[in-house]
Amino acid sequence: MASRAEMVCYAVGALAAGALYIAIHERRRKQKKELKLRRDAPIAKELLLQILNKSAEASKAVIERIRVEVQKIQQQKNLSSEQAHQLFQQNFEHSLDQLIGAIRTQHKVSEKAMDSSFKQHQNDPAVRAAIQNMRVLSSTAAAPPAAAAAAAEDVPASLTRDKLREIMTFNAVTLEKELKPIREQMEKIRAQGQSPQVSPQVLQAVQQRISQAVNSKYGVTDEQVMAAVEKFGAREDPAFKDILQRIAQTFASSLS
Repeated sequence: MASRAEMVCYAVGALAAGALYIAIHERRRKQKKELKLRRDAPIAKELLLQILNKSAEASKAVIERIRVEVQKIQQQKNLSSEQAHQLFQQNFEHSLDQLIGAIRTQHKVSEKAMDSSFKQHQNDPAVRAAIQNMRVLSSTAAAPPAAAAAAAEDVPASLTRDKLREIMTFNAVTLEKELKPIREQMEKIRAQGQSPQVSPQVLQAVQQRISQAVNSKYGVTDEQVMAAVEKFGAREDPAFKDILQRIAQTFASSLS
């Protein structure tokens, strides 16, 4: 039978072991917490720009791949242009999220770290330019995909590359005029401490008025304009970059 002294030693030893376990566990917990804080800390502006620019560049190939896939599905299932548009948009948004996530992983950057960095540097001119580039890609990608063969057939001879640029500039100017009262109304609602929401029907009506104005002035339809965009590769053409950015910026400033 153990003596009283031995029992005391056992008890002290057990307490010491327990205290040691708690100390080790607490140390590991703190290390994990510190590691998470470091991992989620805002990344440098330079790294943020690398991720944004790399994502924008890589998304061009993603857009083209999705266009080809949707065109095949549209032909196989006889989908309408609207159905093909929705299918394209769903696939694009999902693929873009995956793409950005993969590039973040390559740079060992967490989503929270990137979000924090963006909030920290969102007013920086270089970051704003990179974000604007992403918005341009998103807005132009939202257009319904058109088959290349159909594009060549649907573009009238009068709709040249220069004429397309003129039409898109007209689109941008008209869009600014149409969205101005909407933006002013949203500002009034915000001034009252409320969160304004723009009805999809309102935006659809705006688009219809712009389409009618284009048709009246230039004698072409939306489908023909989009076919010309495909035919002349306007999305990747530097000559159209300023117009696309202008359109994207108008949407961003008016509806956000």
